[in-house]
Amino acid sequence: MESTATVPQIEAAAPAPSRGVAFLLVSLAAITALADYCLWRDQPRLSVGVLAAGACGIILINRPGMRWTPRAICIAALLFGAAVESAIDLCFSNGLVLFALILAFAGETYYRPLQTGWSRWSEQLWTMVKTPFRWIWLVVEIGQQTRSIGPMPQGSLRNVARVFWIVVPGLVATLIFGAIFYNGNALFAELSHDSVTAVENFIQSLHLSFWRCCFWGMVAWISLPLLWPSPAPDRERIWTKEVPRFPELTTTGTARLQSVVTLGLLNTLFCCVNTIDAVYLWARQALPPAVSYSAFVHKGVGSLIVATIFSAVLLAGMFQQSRAVSSWKPLRLLGLLWIAQNLLLLAGVFLRVKLYVEALDLTVVRVNLVFFLALVAVGFILLAIHVWWQRPLGWLLHSNMLATFSLFYIVQFLDTEAFVARYNVNLWLNSHGTRKLDLPYLKALGPPAYDALSSVAASGFDGEAEAAREYLATAAREARHQLDDTPWQSWQLRDRHAQWKVRASNQP
Repeated sequence: MESTATVPQIEAAAPAPSRGVAFLLVSLAAITALADYCLWRDQPRLSVGVLAAGACGIILINRPGMRWTPRAICIAALLFGAAVESAIDLCFSNGLVLFALILAFAGETYYRPLQTGWSRWSEQLWTMVKTPFRWIWLVVEIGQQTRSIGPMPQGSLRNVARVFWIVVPGLVATLIFGAIFYNGNALFAELSHDSVTAVENFIQSLHLSFWRCCFWGMVAWISLPLLWPSPAPDRERIWTKEVPRFPELTTTGTARLQSVVTLGLLNTLFCCVNTIDAVYLWARQALPPAVSYSAFVHKGVGSLIVATIFSAVLLAGMFQQSRAVSSWKPLRLLGLLWIAQNLLLLAGVFLRVKLYVEALDLTVVRVNLVFFLALVAVGFILLAIHVWWQRPLGWLLHSNMLATFSLFYIVQFLDTEAFVARYNVNLWLNSHGTRKLDLPYLKALGPPAYDALSSVAASGFDGEAEAAREYLATAAREARHQLDDTPWQSWQLRDRHAQWKVRASNQP
C-alpha cells in the first residue's frame, strides 16, 4: 500500500494556469476545434484515437517544466496503445479506457506533490466534478487580468490613428488596382474568384447550428478541468485516507462468536447449494419430477451472481471489525472456506452459461458475462489475500479497481464479434445442419461476421447457404461504396479488412 502522507498545496495564491489565461483560452479553442474536426461531421472511429492523442498533447503544452515520471510514462504508453486500437476497432471499452487514461494523465502531470497515484487521479476526477467552479474561477481570473491592464497610456489613441492613416491609403489603392486587374486579366480574375469562393465554401461548410454550438460548449466544458485543474489540497481527502475499522459495539469475545456463527451458517447454506450443483449440474443426475432441467440450468443465474457479490461485500465488512476480531485465526479460516464456496458457486454459474450457450448459441452479451464472472473470481482471490494477510481495506478496493481497468484494457483488443460468429457457425457445422443457425444475429454483427458467413455460404446446406450468399453479395456492393467514400474519421482497420475480403470474393 502506498503512503498517504499529508500533501502540500501546489499554489498558495488563487489558482491560475501556469501559462496564463490567454494561453489557456487558446488551448480550449484548439481542443474544441480538434474535437469538432474529429467527431462532428462523420462517424467517429479512427478520429477518437486522434482526438485522445491531440488532447494529451495540448495537456502537455499546458504543463511547462513537467518532469516525466515512470508512472506518467506508463500511462502515456497505455494511452498510445488504446489510441492505436481505436483505429483497429473502436468499441465501448476502448472509449472508456481512453477517457480514464486521459483523466489519469492529466492528474499525474499536474498533481506531482501528491504522494500516490490514487490521490493524483482521484483529485483530477474531483476537479471534473467541480467543473462549474473552474469556469467561475476562469471568469474571475479574466476579470482580474482585465482590470490589471489599467487605463490606456497617454498618446495611445494618437498612435492608433497614425497607424490607421498610414495603412488605409495603401489598402484603397490596392483595391482599386485589384478591380482593374480583375477586369483586365482573366487568369487573375479566375484566381480571385476561386479564392472568394473557397472562403465562402469554408464558412458554409461550418454548418453552424444550435446543436453544434452546444457540442463546442460541451467539449470546452469538459476540457477546462483537464487543462486547468484546481490546486492540490493541503490535507488528505476522505477517499485517500485509510478506511477506518468499525467501532467495537460489544466485547471481543462476543464479536468473534457472532462472526464465527454467521460464517458457519453461511458456509453450511452454501455447502448445500454447491452439493446440489455437484449432484444435478456437474454429475447430471436425474432431477426431481417437479423441477425441469431448463429451469434449473437457465434460471437463477442473475440471483447466483448477486449472491456472490453480496457475499464479497459482507465478508469485507466482517473483516473490517477490530483487528483483535479480524485477525483471529478460526475466523480467517472460515472466511477462506466461504471464499472457496463462492468460487465453487461461480463455477456453477459458468457451467450454466456454458450449457445455455450449447442450447441457444453464443452472443456478445454472454461473452461479456463470462468476463464479468472472471473479474468476480479475481475479486475473491484478492479478498482471500485481504482476509488471510490482513491487508487494509483500501488495498482491496484499489486492487479491484486495477483489476477492473485491466479487464477493460484487455477486452478492447479482442474481436469479440468475430469470435462469437465463428463459434456459432462451427457449432452449426459440427451438428451437420441439425442445429438451428441464427442468421439474423450473425448479420447484425456486421463485418466481423463476414468470414463466418462465408463458411456458411460454402457449407452446402441449401437454405442457410443461399441466404448467406445473398447477404454477402449485398455486403460486397455496400463495401465497394464504403471503401471509396468513407472519410478518414470513420476508418477502421478490421472493418476495412473484412470489406476488402468480401468485395474480392464477391466480384460481379
